[in-house]
Amino acid sequence: MNRFSVAVVVSLMALVGLAQAQLPGSIRRGVKEAIGKGLGEQKDGEQKADEGSRARPPAKKDKDRQYAPGLSFSTVLNGVVVLAKNGRFTLDHIQATFVPDGCEGGFVVLRQSDGTELYQFDWKPDRLKKPYTLLSFWQTTDLKTNEKVGGGGWMELPPGDYVLDFYLPSEHFYQYPFSIKKTGGDDPFGDGQCFVTTGDWERWGYLYYADAKPERNLEWKVWLRNDACNEKSIKVRVEITRDADGELVCTSREGTTHSVQPKWIRLAFDMVFPEGKEVPHGTYFKASDLLRTDGAYTLTMKIDGELYGTWKFTIENGKPKYTGRTVRGEADPLTFIEGGRDAFWYARE
Repeated sequence: MNRFSVAVVVSLMALVGLAQAQLPGSIRRGVKEAIGKGLGEQKDGEQKADEGSRARPPAKKDKDRQYAPGLSFSTVLNGVVVLAKNGRFTLDHIQATFVPDGCEGGFVVLRQSDGTELYQFDWKPDRLKKPYTLLSFWQTTDLKTNEKVGGGGWMELPPGDYVLDFYLPSEHFYQYPFSIKKTGGDDPFGDGQCFVTTGDWERWGYLYYADAKPERNLEWKVWLRNDACNEKSIKVRVEITRDADGELVCTSREGTTHSVQPKWIRLAFDMVFPEGKEVPHGTYFKASDLLRTDGAYTLTMKIDGELYGTWKFTIENGKPKYTGRTVRGEADPLTFIEGGRDAFWYARE
């Protein structure tokens, strides 16, 4: 191959990487297929991102991989951190799942929604109990200045739309979009202004019973924050009803007060039997009490007496049914919601 041909191939590969970073999934696939016809499909390992490299390996859409690399979704919602007082950003204690045994590290790229790359966070694997791996961030690179600092960084981000892309050396394996906005007022006697995030925190919650053992207590876990720049106390009421007959099957404990701030906080609600059941008031509601009756259910949350949201789910064959982004092997690996064996995630209606 002459020098001119080599230059053309290199340029085309660069354009593919840029297009994949900026375009929606369906368009990305079309670009890859179109270029692949001219250059030949890329084989595994042909484009790897070594330390300090700007290479961006593509995602793999292999349907035969039952356990593709991913992220524990609760650690994403806990670990994407933006400080309310100044908008400073970091990544904290994010856990990956099914990282290949031989993997020695990877990186995360923070982009603006238009594809402009801002920062790269290099990580090394801290192996936990399989299949979990803690992403240990050891170096941050400012991609505009190439300046490097240690750790996961604490950089100020202005309001806007952002995307986090997670990479193994030879694979783009996860993507998380989020937004930052400024809220509050100019009243000198008020709480001032602050930075808040929006994204999947607002929609997703999960039913939980430890180790997926039906004899364990049933819990509902969800992320909440205050829209204002102060801390406030709220009272939350959670109810689960069976759609077939409208029966109230369990509720959260009454009279419990929770504190919310401008940052997202995960709250856990123990479910108990409602009044009128043939058990002492406030008796823990076990997962088995829900799982014994198949069918459709509705979970309703009220905050200070006002409806906050509803979540629909189904019990099928004595187990919560996975749907949409939670269906392993069918959902897009880049946005698959990993709940392990005992967290069953559902989206707010």
